[in-house]
Amino acid sequence: MTAAQENRFVDVVFPFPPPMPLTYAVPERFREGLRPGHRVLVPFGRRKAVGFAVSLSGRTSVPDVKPVEDLLDAEPVFSEDMLALTAWVSDYYFASWGETLRSALPPGLTGASQLRAERTDAAAGPRPLTEPEQRVLDCLTAGKRLTVRELEKKTGVKGIRYALNRLASEGLVRVEYSLDTPGVTVKTEKWVTLRLEPSETEWVSMKKRSPRQAAALDRLREAGGELRAADMEADSQVLGRMEKAGWIEVWEEEVFRDSEEASSVDAGAAPVRLTDAQAAAAAAIRGDLDSGAFHAVLLHGVTGSGKTQVYIEAIRHCLAQGKDALVLIPEIGLTPLAVRRFRAAFGDGVTVLHSRQSRGERYDAWRRIREGRCRIALGPRSAVFAPLRNLGLIVVDEEHEPSYKQSEPSPRYHGRDTALVRGRMAGCTVVLGSATPSLESYANAVSGKYRLLELPERVDRVPMPSVSLADMKEAKPGTKSLIFTPALLEAVQRRVSAGEQVILLQNRRGYSSYIRCADCGHVESCPHCEISLTFHRSERRMKCHYCGYQKQPPDACPGCGGTSLQCRGTGTQRIEEEIRRLFPEARLIRMDLDTMRRKGAHSRAVTDFEGRKGDILLGTQIVAKGHDFPGVTLVGVISADTGLHLPDFRAAERTFQLLTQAAGRPGRRDKPGEVVIQTLSPDHPVIGFATRHDFKSFYEWEMRQRGELGYPPFGRIILAVFKGPDSEKTEKAAIRFLERIPKTSAYEILGPAAAPLARLKNEYRYQIIFRQSKNTDPSAGRLRAALKKALSDFQNSDFDRKVRLSLDTDPVDLM
Repeated sequence: MTAAQENRFVDVVFPFPPPMPLTYAVPERFREGLRPGHRVLVPFGRRKAVGFAVSLSGRTSVPDVKPVEDLLDAEPVFSEDMLALTAWVSDYYFASWGETLRSALPPGLTGASQLRAERTDAAAGPRPLTEPEQRVLDCLTAGKRLTVRELEKKTGVKGIRYALNRLASEGLVRVEYSLDTPGVTVKTEKWVTLRLEPSETEWVSMKKRSPRQAAALDRLREAGGELRAADMEADSQVLGRMEKAGWIEVWEEEVFRDSEEASSVDAGAAPVRLTDAQAAAAAAIRGDLDSGAFHAVLLHGVTGSGKTQVYIEAIRHCLAQGKDALVLIPEIGLTPLAVRRFRAAFGDGVTVLHSRQSRGERYDAWRRIREGRCRIALGPRSAVFAPLRNLGLIVVDEEHEPSYKQSEPSPRYHGRDTALVRGRMAGCTVVLGSATPSLESYANAVSGKYRLLELPERVDRVPMPSVSLADMKEAKPGTKSLIFTPALLEAVQRRVSAGEQVILLQNRRGYSSYIRCADCGHVESCPHCEISLTFHRSERRMKCHYCGYQKQPPDACPGCGGTSLQCRGTGTQRIEEEIRRLFPEARLIRMDLDTMRRKGAHSRAVTDFEGRKGDILLGTQIVAKGHDFPGVTLVGVISADTGLHLPDFRAAERTFQLLTQAAGRPGRRDKPGEVVIQTLSPDHPVIGFATRHDFKSFYEWEMRQRGELGYPPFGRIILAVFKGPDSEKTEKAAIRFLERIPKTSAYEILGPAAAPLARLKNEYRYQIIFRQSKNTDPSAGRLRAALKKALSDFQNSDFDRKVRLSLDTDPVDLM
């Protein structure tokens, strides 16, 4: 059967409902070129829509199928490997395939991108042109760009993108794509080349009659005959006249936008001498890379043990094999630091990909990776879909971080777990690194599913910092501060006076957690969420950190009219105020969501603190992650109890990880480090494990707690969350959904019940927890099948349309 016979029908998915593919007929002119992964323009109801071709066939049982109207690209935007990966993500995380594919593309490519074309000077090759191709070519002229709509009007041919792309692939036309946002296009830069040297007579004449042309030509000659047009100091009219006279040639070169351009450095950093443990770990990973098969490795190294250098050694070996590498980091805020480290080793071979880039920057980064112009892609969880062609290694740094899990919108995938699946599909090595591995990953390493490599000591045998506890009950009226205990206050004073640097961690932003009336107990709450409003003193506003609602603080209690309003709880703004009172000479830098909103703010703050332009760095959990500040000798944790007692089975694990990571920041060079942890629970086991840097004892203790209740890694959890504007109807939808789930001993059902955060953004929230034991149903196959059927019923039956349902596989929190 020929391709034309095989490719008569195509299944197309969309980045919007419906979740199932729709079938379209493939016109004969597209049958040779259409492949899975292409973007196609198809009729969708009364409009046209862009979808993704996912499979082709020679027959269909669907009657009266509509035809594909156009192919939007010369080559598929998705490889077969990426189609397979996104298919797995959509199935495992209960998402539609179309919305998963949308997540793997830069913004704008899910719409019909604007395309303009012009003819080149190239001559047609031996391949005979089709009639649409010839008509398009006849309409185009050099130097004049026409849009698709203009060409369709002139040629009378509909759906000409495919013809244009084929002509472009043979060099007969030049096309320019732009995203669906005005002003975002492929960026080019004009250059000028000297074509003809004027004679002495011509030169004298030019100086008299056209002094600006003569000056521009002089600059061009001084530059060796080639110069950027921007450096010519001549406007476009002058250059146009010079080009028309034959003196110069003006041409364009594509320029890739780089969001981390200021952080880039030349490769060629001095070789690093590895410790024995680093060398052993690097050698083991090289062996896995040489095997050419899938291997999962957990690199467990204490903070400061040099895990990044092991990654770099592994990437070097991967590149030497002619393969590509992917590096995932947990936070966009850590991107500048990671870029600096990896570009110091690999130069501009590293391309950054993340969601806070401008649309043009992200589009350029995606194309640069897809076209094979770089070998290393780096970014947070969404970079797991980077279109690398020949993947040999995936690194997931700080693999334990919950930020690797997407919560909203769908697909609710986990970047680490998706990376492992991608590695298995590609037959490559996946390295997970952390000083505080997730219980799931460490359990897999202990069981032998992953290879366990350990770095038990810091580089150069630098000792771990000493850790002491300070009981917060000592910060009481009559002392210098109600926020700082005497022990922490003395430590900060001592370090700052010695010219050393301090990091202070408080995982709560704002000034105070809430405002409460001392007379009646009324607490100012968000009218749209069941959550108290956080007071931001610098702006004199009370804000909801969930929906964005804000208001001015009241002068009197809305409940009783009393005026005894108290700020309760402590946020970073209040601590900043206290630091400035206690240490007026200290230079303070604050890092939290409120101060880091502007593009580049995080990078500037890190650079300033690293450059000793600050004495104290105050912030939320971002200050505890990944940073290596040589001048830091003290870390103070304002309150270790912030997340310890939350109603979530991971609360203890997260607290231990945060405290351990924070405790790993000081004393990384020649001066010993010190950590002071303020707590109201000094006898809690988790606090004790963190003070001793004792991961293995924490692991054994927490595994006993999890095992008794069947929580991961002893079982799997799928969380169903129902959201709607009416509490009663939302609860009713949850009950009706549960009625469709067969009762069996293979899994346990908890709920439906109101979620801990029972109302957010004017929607009531009910949840059902499905907990499955690995002993009774290791793959959760029966549970997943039951949920898929119930989800289909929910989407297609008479459930209240105002109630929304999300299924979250392997949730990282149950709030």
